[in-house]
Amino acid sequence: MTSSPNPIDIANVKQLATSGSPTLAEAVEAYLEQPDPRPETPPREGALTFAAFLQLLSRAQGMRSPEQRREQSTDAWKRFLAQVDAAPPPRLELADLLVRIYEEGTDAGRSALRDIATSAPLVFGAWGGLKRIYKLAEARLDAELFGALAFRFDVELSRSRRREVSRGTLIYMRRRAWRFLRELGRSTPELYPQFAVEVLRHYAPGTSFSDLWVANHVWAHGTGKYDGRSFHGNVPPNDMVKHRAFDEAWKRSPDPLMLLLSACQADPPAKFAIQGLKKDFADTLRSVTPAWLSRLAYRPLASAHDFLIETLLGSPELHQSKLRGLGLHDAALALLGSPSAKARTFAIEYARAHATDLDPERLAALLDSEHKDTRAFAASALQGKSPRALGHAFLGRLLTHSETEAWASKALSESFDRAELPEGFLIDMLYGESEQKKWAAAYFKAKYRPGEPGAGFWVRVLDDPRHEDDYQATKSALDALGKYPIAAIGTPWLLGALTRKRLGSTVATWLQKADALPDLTAEGVERLKGLVFSAETRAVALEVLGNPKIVSPRQLTLPWLLALARRADPTLNGFARRYLLSHMKPQDFDAGQDASGRGDREAGTARLFALALGEKEPEPMRAFAQTYLRCHHPVLGPEQGEAKELELKPALKRGAFTAERIWPALSDKRDDVRRFAALITRAELRAWGYQTRVYELAHSDAKEVRNIAFDALRKVGDPSADPAIALTPEELDPAQVFALTESLKKSARELGLSLILKHYARLGGPERLGWLMQSADREVRLFAVRMLWEKHRPRHLPPGWKPRAARGDDARPAAELPEDAGRFADVEALRRFLRYVLSGIPAGRSPEPGDDAGSRRRLSASEAKRHVIEVVRDLAVEDAAFAALVAPVIAEFTGSIAKGEWQACLAALLRLRHAHPGLEIEGLEAAGDRRALPSVGQAAGDGRALPSVGQATGERRAPPSVGQETA
Repeated sequence: MTSSPNPIDIANVKQLATSGSPTLAEAVEAYLEQPDPRPETPPREGALTFAAFLQLLSRAQGMRSPEQRREQSTDAWKRFLAQVDAAPPPRLELADLLVRIYEEGTDAGRSALRDIATSAPLVFGAWGGLKRIYKLAEARLDAELFGALAFRFDVELSRSRRREVSRGTLIYMRRRAWRFLRELGRSTPELYPQFAVEVLRHYAPGTSFSDLWVANHVWAHGTGKYDGRSFHGNVPPNDMVKHRAFDEAWKRSPDPLMLLLSACQADPPAKFAIQGLKKDFADTLRSVTPAWLSRLAYRPLASAHDFLIETLLGSPELHQSKLRGLGLHDAALALLGSPSAKARTFAIEYARAHATDLDPERLAALLDSEHKDTRAFAASALQGKSPRALGHAFLGRLLTHSETEAWASKALSESFDRAELPEGFLIDMLYGESEQKKWAAAYFKAKYRPGEPGAGFWVRVLDDPRHEDDYQATKSALDALGKYPIAAIGTPWLLGALTRKRLGSTVATWLQKADALPDLTAEGVERLKGLVFSAETRAVALEVLGNPKIVSPRQLTLPWLLALARRADPTLNGFARRYLLSHMKPQDFDAGQDASGRGDREAGTARLFALALGEKEPEPMRAFAQTYLRCHHPVLGPEQGEAKELELKPALKRGAFTAERIWPALSDKRDDVRRFAALITRAELRAWGYQTRVYELAHSDAKEVRNIAFDALRKVGDPSADPAIALTPEELDPAQVFALTESLKKSARELGLSLILKHYARLGGPERLGWLMQSADREVRLFAVRMLWEKHRPRHLPPGWKPRAARGDDARPAAELPEDAGRFADVEALRRFLRYVLSGIPAGRSPEPGDDAGSRRRLSASEAKRHVIEVVRDLAVEDAAFAALVAPVIAEFTGSIAKGEWQACLAALLRLRHAHPGLEIEGLEAAGDRRALPSVGQAAGDGRALPSVGQATGERRAPPSVGQETA
């Protein structure tokens, strides 16, 4: 079994054959043109598929000797047919089917077989059946099927068609066909002409007669100019009966030649019949019936027409004056389209003398003739008729023919008044051929004044469906219509034309230039609104809607504009934003406005803020509302790019931008809302009296919000600072500044340290530095210890001391000389303060994620104390004077019972001795004897965590107040 997606299968062909369908031949040809269906199961390995079988046959035909070709072809067939598991393609079943149809002998079946024989592809399946039918036709003397198949064998080699039959086989079959005719002429000469005529009748115009074998033997066998494959010399010869085969057989009866002349399709067979009739049956030709002659007139053969004219001119009984009476009038006129110049001349003379009443339609048809003399006669005959009798529509058709164009153009212009040429005719001319268009253009120019025939006419021209396929006519109509004012055309038509392919772009240009549309109704506005959602009409629809001279803001309606502003499409929301900015006042946004369109300004402003900040508002809507509020802010508005572009003047007062509306938005999770709030806050911070709340902004996750605090605090006391946002020194809050150093944001901590360093005299104090030493940030702790030493050391210690330059990893912004902020009276006072700090450190504060402390967890008191010891140690390593001051204090803590604490102190002392060899540290050796020394890595300060302490050393203290005194 095979499966096939082909539209016709063998079952369909068999069904058509059984029913005697007249379309059987057509179906067989279509079936053979299809590819062979694929087998449902793949062939076994080594099986000979049909395609492989065809390749074997092709290779066999390439062998040199006939014996080799025959042997290999036979072997290929035997091998293919011997297979039982590889079914042949279904088309091979055609052979038996065609033979069965032939055996049945029905008229429909024989007609189908004749058509299949002459035109079906010669492929396996059909070929097997046709070859068997040919042999049966020979045996049964079936002239009809023999003639069709012999013709096919004779012409197939000169055709470029798909076939699977070899060239050698076709050569053999056509030679066999002639051999059969030759034997028939020898043995039964009375049958020879009948069979030869059945072959000759099938040759069509365009056949390469010089390549034929059977036909050339029929009319040139006697020349002997041929070999085993082809003829030589001039074939077909001019005298086609001189060397014809079996000359005597053709003289027996004129009937075969008369049949050939009536049925042949090409001139050479017709010429052969005519010459034979003239030579052997002149008396018969003189007695032919008018009906037979009439049939010749309708044969499309020049030789037959020449013979007809000779017959008519040679007989007085067939004089032109008698032809109408003999029923040959129409036959003579049919020769006006003859391929024979002689026949056309006869027909033209006859028509001028005896057919002056020729129908205009028939004459118009003759204008399409390929023969110049026929066209000239038809034009002359038409020009002799009255233009008004022919009518304007007929004359319009004559414009398309060069022979009658000038005459028809003049007749239309001079023989008819303008009112007599209806509008429909003029539209037909505009959409006609190039000559008709040319006439129409000249006619309008000559017959109509400017402004005529009116815009309505050109609208109707463009409403004609033909405008879609006629660019030139459409352009001419648009050019003419474009000269009229928009009001004369009509807005409804213009809006409809926007969506039409050929008209849209031009109409869009007109509308874009329009200053008014007087007949634009509410329905028209709604239609324009709908057009903005089409990519083809969006641009022009938006331009028309955006022109307040054509469409007022009230006609657009605020809800529609807001809905457009909510769309993600940048073109749509951009238009809505620009329009709302330019043409809508704050009170227009009041949802409760009265019927006259007047709204409350405060309600409209509140709605704008709701649109700008609302949780459920889409981003495009928020973007518009934020832009509107920015552009109409009395301070910020003139600086906005949109305001400059649209020349907007602020429509809102500063009182509309309240802290209650803006301040919460600084904490919003949406970026655009925060950016908008930050911009307004910068302008309104002092107006709100919120300048002292900038500290809380420094802890924000949003950079744009933190920057408000940074800009307000960084330039405190700077004369160049912006007074609208920068704080004065008096406005600095020590508690808030020190709280910045505890922020989870590193930038905020750095800001706090910078402020403390810059304004230490106003903000600082040793107690606050002690509080900083408990920070989870090592940089903050180091900063506190360094500040304690630099700001509060006794004035006499050490002589000539200056602060060290800041290292790259220090938190100090600079190494400037510190301002005096209150000194300890002596070294012992400073040491007491350090003891107080180290002994009173509570549990440490949680570190920021990403800091050295790792995850966010609360530090234990012992770990916090160890951090302070390490920071004190690090500063002492850098500064020998500081090392001399703190070493006794650190040595005292080596006696702690907390393991982590005494280990950190002991490691610190070892580091100090290593850093300052000349430094005397009392009790170090005794402490080393009492305690197991820490590991090398700990002594070297490698930064690895020491064991935590399970015992807290005190409650956590709040940051020192501004009024606390130093110890």
